[in-house]
Amino acid sequence: MNILNLSLVIISSYLIGTVPFSLIFSKILANKNPGKEGSGNYGAMNSYEVTGRKTIGLLVFICDVLKGALAVFIAYYLIYPKTFYALIATIFLVIGHNFNIFLKFKGGRGLAACLGALLVYNPFLPVIWCALWFLFYRIVRKDVLFANSWASVISPVLVICAPSHVIFFMNYNIFVTAYEYKVLSIILCMLVFAAHIRSHRSHQAGV
Repeated sequence: MNILNLSLVIISSYLIGTVPFSLIFSKILANKNPGKEGSGNYGAMNSYEVTGRKTIGLLVFICDVLKGALAVFIAYYLIYPKTFYALIATIFLVIGHNFNIFLKFKGGRGLAACLGALLVYNPFLPVIWCALWFLFYRIVRKDVLFANSWASVISPVLVICAPSHVIFFMNYNIFVTAYEYKVLSIILCMLVFAAHIRSHRSHQAGV
């Protein structure tokens, strides 16, 4: 492992994660600041809720997915072709997105960013998460925050319990071992859940 390459991956991934597409599109297209309205969250859902425009929410979602993919591509293909750097890039991308130093450590919930990063090499976690979200939202309670939170709590448990050959089967582009993927799933879901807790508290406090 090269310390310089590792530093480049951490810094570049974090900075890519901090690009606030929610603020950019909401401000330019609707003159709104999602960080000061709604849930106070800089994400696609709050952008839509604050502006009332689906196109803005969709734009934010797509760009957040793309920046997730970009961070992994840079880490793996441009800095050094090593799986470890792709995993580190995924983690620090989400940290940058959720805890943005330029927005006083506020940010999004990390769902779209996680999706973009994992679609580059293994979509198993997003598939599990989306299935759980649908279950909790449609069957248990039609509450987005409730579904998001429980999906984030249970997803890593199911990934950990999944047979290694299932994770191996879902690999493409970049080979990730079952152990690496399980540890990554725990970290990512913890980051997403932490962002949900922050968002819930901000909403209760009236932002």
